[in-house]
Amino acid sequence: MVTKSSLIQPPRLAVWLVNLFTPYKQSDSILGDLIEEFSDLASKSGMAFARRWYWRQSVRTVAHLIGSGFLGGPWQIAGVVVLGFSLYFFCGGRLEEAVVAFLNFGRHPHDNPYYTWSQAQARIRLIVYGDLVGHLLLSLFIGCIVAVAVKGREMVAAITLAFVLWVPPMAFFLVWSARHGPFYPLQMIIPLSDSIMILFGGGIVRKIRSVAAPRTTPV
Repeated sequence: MVTKSSLIQPPRLAVWLVNLFTPYKQSDSILGDLIEEFSDLASKSGMAFARRWYWRQSVRTVAHLIGSGFLGGPWQIAGVVVLGFSLYFFCGGRLEEAVVAFLNFGRHPHDNPYYTWSQAQARIRLIVYGDLVGHLLLSLFIGCIVAVAVKGREMVAAITLAFVLWVPPMAFFLVWSARHGPFYPLQMIIPLSDSIMILFGGGIVRKIRSVAAPRTTPV
């Protein structure tokens, strides 16, 4: 049987975002306060108003949690961001080469005396896909590393590194395109996908630790 209380539920995506950035021991209390206020507003002003209010509060809460998480240990966050930045630029090429070699099964197309243009095109596609897959795997791995290094502030470190890796290239390409020529959106796909994978890596570590962490129960 569906009860009225079961229908009064806040937006799931907003709840998930708040829980993603909330310290483990404060998760139940923060989400509980938001849901309590949401239920009260829903009964007084309607679900539409309550959902809009919950989204506004969720954005403010996440922004506050990111800021407080960074200010709680700025040097630690900066250190893991530098580590992740260094791994991204110094290890990326080797990983991409390994992925291409793996996809190519260790065979070089020139070993074939009947090396054709279609095989050359296939190898070019292989290199491009290998480069992209290598970037994504490396970014996911780095996201996990920076998250592991800062317990309780996994997403703060991940989102900071994602910002550092994506925003400067985007600004550079926009300025360069404004001065020298047209802007090609394809140039931003790899930096953006890398940043997204870093966030995924941080989210994976955060989820694992959140499940394993003890929660405080209100008395």
